[in-house]
Amino acid sequence: MMSIFSKLKKINLRNIIASVPHELQEEFDRLQLRNTLIRLKILAIAWIIIKPFDYLPVVMFGYDKTFQIMGGKEIFVVDVFDITVNILFILFASYLSKKFKPSVLWFICYLFIIIEFSLTACLMPFVDTTRIIQLFFLRVFMNTLVPDIKIKMSMLFAALFYVFTVFILIYDGDSFYRLGSIQYNLLDIFCTVIAIKVLLYNRNVRNFVSTFEITQLNKKLEALSITDKLTNVNNRRALEDYMDILWKQCCRLRLPVTVLMIDVDFFKKYNDSLGHLEGDKALIAIAQCMKNQAKRETDFVARFGGEEFVCLLPYIEKTDAENFARELVLAVEGMKIPHPKNEASPYVTISAGMASVVPDENYEPAKLMDEADKALYKAKQSGRNRFNLKN
Repeated sequence: MMSIFSKLKKINLRNIIASVPHELQEEFDRLQLRNTLIRLKILAIAWIIIKPFDYLPVVMFGYDKTFQIMGGKEIFVVDVFDITVNILFILFASYLSKKFKPSVLWFICYLFIIIEFSLTACLMPFVDTTRIIQLFFLRVFMNTLVPDIKIKMSMLFAALFYVFTVFILIYDGDSFYRLGSIQYNLLDIFCTVIAIKVLLYNRNVRNFVSTFEITQLNKKLEALSITDKLTNVNNRRALEDYMDILWKQCCRLRLPVTVLMIDVDFFKKYNDSLGHLEGDKALIAIAQCMKNQAKRETDFVARFGGEEFVCLLPYIEKTDAENFARELVLAVEGMKIPHPKNEASPYVTISAGMASVVPDENYEPAKLMDEADKALYKAKQSGRNRFNLKN
């Protein structure tokens, strides 16, 4: 037996057992713990329900007949203790799950499995040869394959159970002679269960990693679908989605929504004089400036199209919205991006139109956007590089 374990030590488990990426280890451990608790609770409940039926002959045949059938008082004592352990595990696991202490929960799961293995091994001398094989297979299957415990701990527990079972049978004189005929059956069961456990664990790791990668890819695709490629702010689709959610919430809570329609002044002339590459750089800088000004989490900046942008300012007072618009206009000019064809300033500037409303069922978002657009038109007529408020 020592030679077998010495050979096992030389095996590089990394070549056999799939590894979880370091950044996903915590999430994978959390998933394993949740699955292990659920499965062990189900096993414990099933055992508590099924085990008393073994003693149904108590009612049918009487006390003495029952223990003649079951194999003796020792088995009855072990079964009573086993049921008690299962009940205590369910209670402790359920209570501590609410506290969510992973280290304590893992300890309880490991302790429960060790006790179950030990109790089963102690039963071996009191049952016949066929029953030994059945008990060994049942317990290894239930406490190794079913729980989603860490793979190395599963292998360790199963190996200790096998060694302890063999030791118990050797220690008991009568059972020692039966060990010779069944030891290879026990070893076959042990090796088969370990191999299946490794295969299942590797499959779970691959599925977990693949699911995570697919989820991350979907998030990236979703981000790309709602992000303007040039300026890296939200695009028009994201604006419509956010406005839809925001509008319903503000209607229900009777809170104001403010829209700023923004246009870069004389942007066509800027492109004609400096080129489209410089125009793209200016748009990127303006978009970043707007994001820096929108400091609240609920503020929303989007590129509406071309050189037009939109700012959504929910739950904001009218005076604060006016201050935001005024500061935004000054901030863009304050970047001092030269604009040789700007009639309102030597630098790149913006004009903004603002409209605000406390929405109701009869007022559509499109109408608020239209009013902000009309206010923007008036700001342009008034000389640009300013904002105009729609009354």
